[in-house]
Amino acid sequence: MSDKQLVNVGDVIDSARFFPVPFCISLMMVVIMLIDGFDLFTMGYIGPHLLLPVDEGGWGIARTDLGPVNSAGLIGMAIGSVGLGWLGDRVGRKRAYVTCLFFLFAGSMLCYHATGITELTLWRGVTGLGLGGVTPLATTLIAEWTNKRVRSVVVACVIVSIPLGGTLAGVVEQTLIANYGWRSMFLVGAVVPLILFILFSYTLPESPKYMAQRPAEHARLARMLNRLLGEKRFDGSENFVVVEAVQHSRHWFATIWNSHYRRSTLLIWIAFAVNSFVLYLFTNYLRVLLEAAEQTSVVGSRGLALFSLGAFFGSIGGAFLIGGFGSRWIGTLLALLGTLAAALIALVLGDGANASTFQLLTFCLLAGMSVNGMQAFMYAVSAHSYPTEIRASAVGMAQTFSRVGAVLSPSSASLYFAMDPVPPAGMFFWFIAAVTLITVVSFFLIPSHIPRHMDSPVDNTDAPVPSR
Repeated sequence: MSDKQLVNVGDVIDSARFFPVPFCISLMMVVIMLIDGFDLFTMGYIGPHLLLPVDEGGWGIARTDLGPVNSAGLIGMAIGSVGLGWLGDRVGRKRAYVTCLFFLFAGSMLCYHATGITELTLWRGVTGLGLGGVTPLATTLIAEWTNKRVRSVVVACVIVSIPLGGTLAGVVEQTLIANYGWRSMFLVGAVVPLILFILFSYTLPESPKYMAQRPAEHARLARMLNRLLGEKRFDGSENFVVVEAVQHSRHWFATIWNSHYRRSTLLIWIAFAVNSFVLYLFTNYLRVLLEAAEQTSVVGSRGLALFSLGAFFGSIGGAFLIGGFGSRWIGTLLALLGTLAAALIALVLGDGANASTFQLLTFCLLAGMSVNGMQAFMYAVSAHSYPTEIRASAVGMAQTFSRVGAVLSPSSASLYFAMDPVPPAGMFFWFIAAVTLITVVSFFLIPSHIPRHMDSPVDNTDAPVPSR
């Protein structure tokens, strides 16, 4: 073993160009995340159609009946986040990832054939399993394939594809539902993951850092690193290692709660959960809330689409700024923008039917910049905070805990709509504005923030330890 050349895979990755291999992998992730966002936002667009009478193509259900459906999807996501993240650490990122695509296909196809609200609730839970696993695995795979100079920007570009997929859902919804009915949205959400499942089962590569920890995979890792570098540098006889500063406990879950990672874990979970609570309130109820505030269905649909589109500016713009300022201040200011946007929506809705459409849609865009952008920040900071061997599990667990906030969002909306009389919609947005302040404070206090590139290396711990 001592005669073998010691190769730190992290150094190889950081020395490699982004084009063409990491770029192609990132492009695969973007495509998958677009359909993930399409499936995620589908209920936000379908919900109002289910409220219509049966003779108009709906199911004649009440607004409160949408709560269990949305909660089922979020519970499925919570299970999928930790379950498939754990699977990614055990059998590989690729195998876990294609499993997510299968769940997206199966769940959406079952939703397409649902005959009632109970069936739809059950099958959205199945879809949620795939939705929950996709994002932490994508974050992990990107973090382990891209060099540290572009890593934050690439993660943001991948994560922003989720709300952009939601925007895509809004674009096709007008034509698709008008011509083929609301079930067609589920059909699209099933067929595309099936195609990607077949395609990426053969073309998506495994994580190099995952393979470095398994000597049996070293020959394949050597070939992949040669392709990454564009030259034949390795032959598989090397001793590949991942050099990271790791403070281990007996188990990955114990590790994220030991004295070294405890504070980061707690604050990441809080910020993640509260931001997810706000995100899914907007995603699933923005259109319903705007229509309840005497806005037209067109304004409601555009507001949701602009909320999704805002993610592009918040995520990508914020990721570029991380390089110069680090994640702490940029993310905190972005979260504060969400507080301001929600408060401004509440003020505009105070004018009722006379509310300025331009102002309302502008503030929906700003809210999307903040809330969706913060999701990208949370994944980037989470992936940065943990070592390779527990990264997928740790990020998946953080996302799972975030579903606590996400699951509570339909319940809070259902409680609001169940009030007699129902308060003005503006009051609910004042409530959202207050909640976002928790995200602001908890995110700022996270100790393991991504530093400016010129300040320090990627590792946020004390001393490098080879992880084999």
